[in-house]
Amino acid sequence: MKSHRPSTISTGTTLVGLTLAAALATAGFGCSSGNGTAPTGTGGSGTGTAGTTGTAGTTGTAGTTGTAGTTGTAGTSGSTAGTGGSTTGTAGSTGGSTTGTGGTAGTTTGTGGTAGSTTGTAGTTGGAGGNGGAGGTGGTLTVPPTLNTPAGATLKFYLHAMGDQVYTCTPSATGGTGGGGAGGAGGSGTTTYSFVLKQPDAKLYDQTSAQVGTHGIGPNWTSTVDGSVVNGAKVWQENSPTAGAIPWLLLRATSNTGTGVFSDVTYVQRVNTTGGVAPSTGCSATTSGMDTRVPYTADYYFFSGGGAGAAWLTPPASLPSAIAVPSGATLKLHDHAIGVQVYTCTASAAGGAGGGGGAGGAGGSGAATYSWVLKQPDAMLYDQAFAQVGTHGLGPNWTSTDGSVVNGAKVAGVNSTATGAIQWLLLSATSNTGTGVFSDITYVQRLNTAGGPAPATGCDSTTTGMETRIPYSADYYFFTGGTTNADGGTNG
Repeated sequence: MKSHRPSTISTGTTLVGLTLAAALATAGFGCSSGNGTAPTGTGGSGTGTAGTTGTAGTTGTAGTTGTAGTTGTAGTSGSTAGTGGSTTGTAGSTGGSTTGTGGTAGTTTGTGGTAGSTTGTAGTTGGAGGNGGAGGTGGTLTVPPTLNTPAGATLKFYLHAMGDQVYTCTPSATGGTGGGGAGGAGGSGTTTYSFVLKQPDAKLYDQTSAQVGTHGIGPNWTSTVDGSVVNGAKVWQENSPTAGAIPWLLLRATSNTGTGVFSDVTYVQRVNTTGGVAPSTGCSATTSGMDTRVPYTADYYFFSGGGAGAAWLTPPASLPSAIAVPSGATLKLHDHAIGVQVYTCTASAAGGAGGGGGAGGAGGSGAATYSWVLKQPDAMLYDQAFAQVGTHGLGPNWTSTDGSVVNGAKVAGVNSTATGAIQWLLLSATSNTGTGVFSDITYVQRLNTAGGPAPATGCDSTTTGMETRIPYSADYYFFTGGTTNADGGTNG
């Protein structure tokens, strides 16, 4: 849909321990030390007498040759995700194949290895395939700023998904025959065919590679441990940095049922995707209505808090006094903004010749400098149901879909709590127009920012006058009452 900002979410062991100890202790859920796709090793092959399948070797090295039969386990992980070991079963009447579990994530940040596998060639019947492990990335996860959750949302846990995106070959509505104009013939429509997403169909795994849920039509996420369910709706998407992978998403919860780990989830991020893209061919009149399944993997991050209701009208606690609203100001509404900050490469006025030289002295001279200067924000405003309710633009101003507008000026700013994010601000209204939600606004707070800072490079004499658009998101809280005290400025 639109573009986004990087925000940093800690997914380390300490965070998971704090957030999941109570919620997931009895449910069997957990957070991996990293998030990425599960590692896949390749089974070896060999000839010998029938027997059980040998277990996998340690990371990156093959195990000894074993006999065919039961499922071999994957190799352990090193400091980075390792490849599962392999063991070759001996020859027999029917080749059995078994997918081993994947290795766990490495301690350094990086994409986890794929699930290990062990192929037994001997034995009477091949063993059932095992589930891939939830190997992944250690350290922090960086997502586009436009996928940042609204203020008040806190990461609860994440799960690794392995399965399919299911698409249906669907005909477009056939265009009717158009009426002929004066001297002209009527037009006719042609049916076109394309694969349309029907649903995901995946299993959800915790950090131990145990299946703890499913992901299906809705979309929904269902716990197979406690029966709780959360349904969601897409808020925003950004292209995956991995070629041939479905987009990364921010989704909001539309309903929760049951009592368990999903009962209080408010937002979901889909990240670290691989595969899953609809086929570009194969859909035609002869295959209309047929389904096709495209394998994919992804990590789903689940958040609680900051959702619809009272939480939506509760600004972050313990704000710095510099950006606190004056006494008497009352919170009226809260909108979440997703968009860009627009900067223009601007030359400073070149220093003129210095003052006339004194006795025996020459005047000085100046040289132009170049920097990115904020021109305006350009964002959409969303309410607690993520319906678009306005825009945020040059002024800065906030314009409601009811026609009312408030213009503001910066009073004070403090650094964001997120790395690489624009400041948190207090602004005062300089003018109000129209009749509607913004007609009586006196103060605005910009909080929970992600992304949006001016570039550090790229502005020089060759790019003067050019614009650049930097994705960002923020939460804007609008107040009435109090005493306005605008001091000018164009930040927003």
